[in-house]
Amino acid sequence: MPQRVVTLVDLQIQNILSVTQALNLVGARVIVARDAAAIAQADLLVLPGVGSFAEASRRLFQSGLAEVIQHHALERQRPVVGFCLGMQLLGDSSQEHGEHPGLGLIPGQVVRLREKLPDHRVPNVGWRTVHLNEYSTAMLPAVLDGANFYHVHSYHFEVKSPSHCIGTSRFAEEDIASIVARGRVLGTQFHPEKSQEPGLDLLHALVCHFR
Repeated sequence: MPQRVVTLVDLQIQNILSVTQALNLVGARVIVARDAAAIAQADLLVLPGVGSFAEASRRLFQSGLAEVIQHHALERQRPVVGFCLGMQLLGDSSQEHGEHPGLGLIPGQVVRLREKLPDHRVPNVGWRTVHLNEYSTAMLPAVLDGANFYHVHSYHFEVKSPSHCIGTSRFAEEDIASIVARGRVLGTQFHPEKSQEPGLDLLHALVCHFR
């Protein structure tokens, strides 16, 4: 089978190196793209995490990359994946440091975690158990259900449709979205590249089966 090419969108604020290394471990060939032409030619497109939503949104829209990514997902029907901040950028907007537009690929808004309990402080940092639900797509291996993934975030994605949340974790006695999906668009709130074996299992599934 030919080596799958994965294109990372580099906004120059993300953890490109660690995601590249993890994707290489599962057999992908990685291209790092900063311009519209390279992104337009992509097969599997990945938005890595880390950084400010406001700054990432500004760079996406001012550079014209937002329109290219939207065309890639909506018109070409090609797969797009986001990790952590990258997942949040898939939504309609975020309330982080004001109101900022997202890519609008999965309907919903990014809002601050509710700090209701003394032992549930924001940011939410650490290993969290993720449970897949009845909306989980067939390409996610069953072994991921109940696995622990590394989360670092102060804001979370509230999807408009329950069917777009396919995996949840717990924070402050509430279920929050850890995996969202709509068609060929998928996002994880956690960092698969920092989640050891379960993270590599997820990346392998995406590289091999998310088409």
